[in-house]
Amino acid sequence: MNTTTEALSDLKRNLLQSAGDEQKFTELLKLLSPRQLKETQEFFWDFIIAQSQPTQTPFTRNDVISAIEPTSKYQQRARCKEPIGYCTVSMCIRTHPECAVSRLTSVMRSFRPIIASLLSERPELHSMSFDAPALSENSTESKALESSLDGEPHPAQETLSPKDVSELEPVHSSDTKKEQYAKYKHTLWSMIELEGLDHAILMTVEGEILQHASSAKVDIDKIAQVLSAEILAVIEQGDAANFKPLLTVTKEFKKGVVAMRSLGNDVYLVGVSETVIPAKIHSLIVRLGNQLKEELGAIEKPEVE
Repeated sequence: MNTTTEALSDLKRNLLQSAGDEQKFTELLKLLSPRQLKETQEFFWDFIIAQSQPTQTPFTRNDVISAIEPTSKYQQRARCKEPIGYCTVSMCIRTHPECAVSRLTSVMRSFRPIIASLLSERPELHSMSFDAPALSENSTESKALESSLDGEPHPAQETLSPKDVSELEPVHSSDTKKEQYAKYKHTLWSMIELEGLDHAILMTVEGEILQHASSAKVDIDKIAQVLSAEILAVIEQGDAANFKPLLTVTKEFKKGVVAMRSLGNDVYLVGVSETVIPAKIHSLIVRLGNQLKEELGAIEKPEVE
């Protein structure tokens, strides 16, 4: 265990011991960086659910959510730029750390009386080890604040897909086919240079790259393989709901946001960014997607932005 991990474990332990003292508990929270605060919040979310099960008042995920200030109410109070009901804590740690700290601190302060009550029923928890996870490996309750969304879209994910993309073979497009989409390259570059995206791609569901623009040199084939798996996953979810077309889907991950837009004829516009907020990238993909879809001659009715 390195020094940083040891220090965070000590802080978690001190927070546990200070659950009965609101002032001390709040002062300890101020010692944490935004990322450490999020990790600590996730730990105690899991801790409350797992360790309360043997008590007379076991907590479920919904119980924990009900103890927290509703996302929409916080967003209105904080004047959040995101759609109501969608608090992007993972991204705001990078782009708006002060807001993320405010939200996470509020959540931890809501947890404090619950932790204190839990310790009164199970005093042996005062001496628990902080080296092990709060939940068992088989638990499905872990996923912290992003799971407490009031509405769509979906919460942040650990990785882009469970699919082992390393086993997928890149699909290379012919020069002739790329040439058909060459005139749209300026649109992709505008997404990079004017809108701040990291990658803008025209591709097929199989991962065939028709045109792309990136802010840095990358293995675009590998990125396309991962995005292909994501598009397939969204389409499969749509099929399960008897809604087959993929219109525009925006998904937040721990390292950024991906927005995907179907242009018809198995062609997709995909935008990727580590810093552009989900609401903005979603709006951008809808607007440019409608524009490109019309130029490509697709017959579907444009989606309303």
